[in-house]
Amino acid sequence: MTQLFIVFIVFLMIPLLSRFKIKLSYILLIACCILALLSGMGSEAAWNSLTNTFTNFSSLNTILSVMMVSILGGLMKDYKILDKIVESIYKILRNKKIILMVLPALMGVLIVPGGALLSAPFIYEMGEEMKIPASRRAAINLVFRHIAMFILPFSTGLLVISAALPEINISKLIFLNLFYVIPTTFAGYFLLIKDIKYEKTQKVKFSGRNFLTLLLYTSPIYICVIINSATGLPFSVALIFSVLAVYLLCDKKQFFSTLIKSVNYHTVLTVAAILIMKELILNMDELILLFKSMFNAESSMLSILLVLLISSVFFGIITGNQTATLAIIIPMISQLGISHDMIYIYTYFSFACSYAGYYFSPIHLCQAFTIQYMNVATIELYKEYRLYVIVSFIVPFVSVYLIKFLFV
Repeated sequence: MTQLFIVFIVFLMIPLLSRFKIKLSYILLIACCILALLSGMGSEAAWNSLTNTFTNFSSLNTILSVMMVSILGGLMKDYKILDKIVESIYKILRNKKIILMVLPALMGVLIVPGGALLSAPFIYEMGEEMKIPASRRAAINLVFRHIAMFILPFSTGLLVISAALPEINISKLIFLNLFYVIPTTFAGYFLLIKDIKYEKTQKVKFSGRNFLTLLLYTSPIYICVIINSATGLPFSVALIFSVLAVYLLCDKKQFFSTLIKSVNYHTVLTVAAILIMKELILNMDELILLFKSMFNAESSMLSILLVLLISSVFFGIITGNQTATLAIIIPMISQLGISHDMIYIYTYFSFACSYAGYYFSPIHLCQAFTIQYMNVATIELYKEYRLYVIVSFIVPFVSVYLIKFLFV
């Protein structure tokens, strides 16, 4: 119980330290040091946890991939490629309600902390034009901005799972994630967008040229996925081709200095700290045995799901970070000694629940930035969520049993 108590206290410290404006990367490194010193694992195990993070291929690939994604996002923003994507969407889509969904979702492919701030200006302007209340605009921006986290192989959460569970096929997990993404996306549309009334402007005439323009400027987003799927190259390497695509699309002025400036070192350090934490937790024998006995004591799938729900949501809320939560939960799943199919089911469920906890957390960076930009009170935003939050927690349970019935 001692190690569980230490982990509990350490993660309670995260929201407390964040109040002092300390960056999350530094907070997580402090947490790692405390875990190493107080858990009783010994200096050798702590050192092995550190070295394993940077010598294990999966972990190293994850860290490098996050670095490359931060570079890609910075370059696409600095060279106005995002603006050109938005212009192309306006020229292709006629329905502004669909644009309200597509814009944040497209911006969401750039996996950066607080990334909802990228799409907030566009949703704010469209909301002004369509007379949408500010709190509703904020909710729309946040709901649809996070879709990419479930379906992009280089999203940070999926990269962390890949590092913690190398036996998992990420493409298969992405397929399972659709059981969460599709119903929650429909719920977001019906609860937040469907009833919006607006004055329709001149119809947009579809043009093959506009579609090709969109395809061209979104190429840095999808080219790495295609190359990874076709060649099996690590994402950290495949993302080099995405950066090259930006180079070919932009005016090339001060490209290399912009590239270096685009590296988000704190994001990279955050992920490195999370992976170190994962290794530390795997070395906490007392904690691992406690979780094993807790799971083994449960006699039904429902009771195990409830344990995963409580732990995933709890850590998601107090950390305001999904990947930090996954760093705690996923190693536990890997130690359960269950069938390969059940590992997929529990991983999918934990991913969805940790996302829900992180999403509704008051220290969620995307939410904090969006509230600030839209100039709305937190309570007003949560009122918009009142039905969506119910859907967010019902869908994982229903979908898990559906997945088990269909595929196991």
